[in-house]
Amino acid sequence: MHAFGYCFDTLDPQNPDRLCRGRERWIEPVLDPNDAYPERVHRLVVSGADFSDDSARDATRGLTEAGVTAEALLKAIFPRRHVHAFREVGDPLALPAELLLEEDWDYAPMGGLRRTPAVRWLAPMVKEDADAWMLGEYRHGDRAGRAAPKADGFLIDAKVGDAESLEKLNDALFQLVGFSDPDGRPALFYNAMGIPAVLKHCRAVVLFHLDKHGPAFIVYSSAPLDVADALLEVARKAKSFPVPFSIPPMLARWDRALYELRMGWDADADGPFPVPPAEDAGGRWSARRRSSGRSGANEETAATEGGDPADEGEE
Repeated sequence: MHAFGYCFDTLDPQNPDRLCRGRERWIEPVLDPNDAYPERVHRLVVSGADFSDDSARDATRGLTEAGVTAEALLKAIFPRRHVHAFREVGDPLALPAELLLEEDWDYAPMGGLRRTPAVRWLAPMVKEDADAWMLGEYRHGDRAGRAAPKADGFLIDAKVGDAESLEKLNDALFQLVGFSDPDGRPALFYNAMGIPAVLKHCRAVVLFHLDKHGPAFIVYSSAPLDVADALLEVARKAKSFPVPFSIPPMLARWDRALYELRMGWDADADGPFPVPPAEDAGGRWSARRRSSGRSGANEETAATEGGDPADEGEE
């Protein structure tokens, strides 16, 4: 069963949410109390899961598990828009063919003494390469198995028309990813305070936060995106079951989301609920809700905060 999870919400760059269960965290910003800080930004979070029943105990999680591609999302959400990709710690042996920006430097993991060559780059891209550049490898066609330029994110309609605009964008991207440590545990990819700075130079920025088994696809924008119908069409074409979430799917419980969706399902209008029930009559979430003396408040807290207890099949 492929499922497509999505959530519309906002993010406070000064106090960003936790990320996926210790696999990734935000880069800590240096805050000056005398500075004026940005307002909340709008966010669309898309991830997926593959599971056998509504307990989601055997779920593998990440965008690719939904059967939905980053290419399809870009084409649906941003049709006829220009896309650029960027990378802070780029592999010199896997670079885009065309580069608007190329800066060679020596990268040292935080706390390490070893330094390795790296390339900071910005490049135009075609949407057909979105999945390869998100994952860092080609998985289909003649190039399957080969390394691809691994991007930190995508920019939609970036202002790169002249040298001055390109320099300002580069400075903003450095705020976002300049202190990243992709090899750390947990990984450091993005500074939330850098997102509004980047949005001054583009329509939207797409980042790849970690879900349990793969990346999630997150769109940050200054204005809300009215693309719910487009997302449902993407899910329909991929034959993936769309599941709305009230908090980002990379933080939430899939069994709880499926339970809530089943409770509001209109079988007369929409047919039978497409996810088969678990042997324990609906999975851990519904079983706990039915337990005497239990209100489900503990599960609510765990799912909202994104703590370890929210992992399906884990205690």
